Amino acid sequence: MKTIVNTVAILLASSTPLAVATEDNGLSLEKCYPSVPDYTYQGKQYSFGRMKYNSVCVDSNSKQYQWGKIEGVWPPIDEPNSGCSKVCISGYGRGQARGCSSMKPDKLVGYNYNCDEAACYCLYEKGTWSGNSSPCFDSMDTSNQGHGVVSGTKANPGSTCYRVTDVEPAPAPAPQPRKKDICTGQKDYDCYKTGRPACCSSDEYECPDFMTMCDNHPERMSSPSYCVWSPDYKCYHMGWPSCCSAPGGDIMNCPRDEHPPCESNAATARGVAANDIVKFLRGN
Repeated sequence: MKTIVNTVAILLASSTPLAVATEDNGLSLEKCYPSVPDYTYQGKQYSFGRMKYNSVCVDSNSKQYQWGKIEGVWPPIDEPNSGCSKVCISGYGRGQARGCSSMKPDKLVGYNYNCDEAACYCLYEKGTWSGNSSPCFDSMDTSNQGHGVVSGTKANPGSTCYRVTDVEPAPAPAPQPRKKDICTGQKDYDCYKTGRPACCSSDEYECPDFMTMCDNHPERMSSPSYCVWSPDYKCYHMGWPSCCSAPGGDIMNCPRDEHPPCESNAATARGVAANDIVKFLRGN
């Protein structure tokens, strides 16, 4: 396939740059007319299915639908919150500036996207719009008599039909993980700046099951944490408890009131005897 339409004729007819789908410029059929993601608006999720390439949508009697045209929607149209799915449902700047208050999204049956024109043709059943002038669209044709859901297509080079396949309540947001009990007890401002462990006010780190290290110490004073004391290789592989180097550091991960238990065979796991490590440290 070299081109969908007569490229030369289009370029001669308009001085506006066009997104003609050709193999030369990389705008293949799939790039011009990709599968599009769902679009969520005012608590509803609209799903769209691509029908045939080089086609317009028709009803069960092969009749086309009323349409409102929105110009300047360039490919790609499959990015989240973009393309015909967005403008045909929630509107666009020019229409809103002209006074469009609703795109009647519940009446939308689909849209035809014309890649060569960079235009969306939002489709509606007969009787949805009256007259051919509405601030919601750049141009309209309300003479078509299409009725009911999109049932098929009619050949039309340069355009592709997308039909509404489903409208359902938007999925509920994922529940946020509940904070541990350490975040619901009595506040302790002597130990914590906010009265509770730092992890309680963090969206990045989960709280452990124990009260974590205090963070309310005087300015310019380092944390009174065993994570900054001299290393103890007899007890810990790296000299300090592993919680000290966990993401978030000691105030997010380490117990407040007592050291974490020693790691078994900490010294020998490093390939040397514990006594030799102690001698080495003393000698330095």
